[in-house]
Amino acid sequence: MQKGWSSNERYLPDDHGLNSRVNVTLLRAASTREGPRSQAARLVAELLRRSTEFASLWNQQEVGLRWSDAKRFVHPQVGRIDLFCQNLLDPDQSQSLLIFTATPGTESHEKLALLNVVGTDTFPVG
Repeated sequence: MQKGWSSNERYLPDDHGLNSRVNVTLLRAASTREGPRSQAARLVAELLRRSTEFASLWNQQEVGLRWSDAKRFVHPQVGRIDLFCQNLLDPDQSQSLLIFTATPGTESHEKLALLNVVGTDTFPVG
């Protein structure tokens, strides 16, 4: 797998808009929760300076958006994989665990099984 893939390259183009909006709302929540001198607030300031797309989304002042339960990834070797995503939250620690599963018998389930057999490919987070 190529290093340095952007998040937009991992998801289908139809999902980019919602993914961007959710990421901005999560950053809004973090910067509000952690305060004006936090790392999150510094990141917001930097993104506002560098990205007109971010500034536009930030100015919409959306809050409370959530990810779709269906995730559609694009893997460089096997192509599109449709997964169900569970988000387990620990609000006291501000942590979450994402669990991705594919329905048995589907093409996506078979693609995940193939990747498990190959076992050498990784799908880096960032």
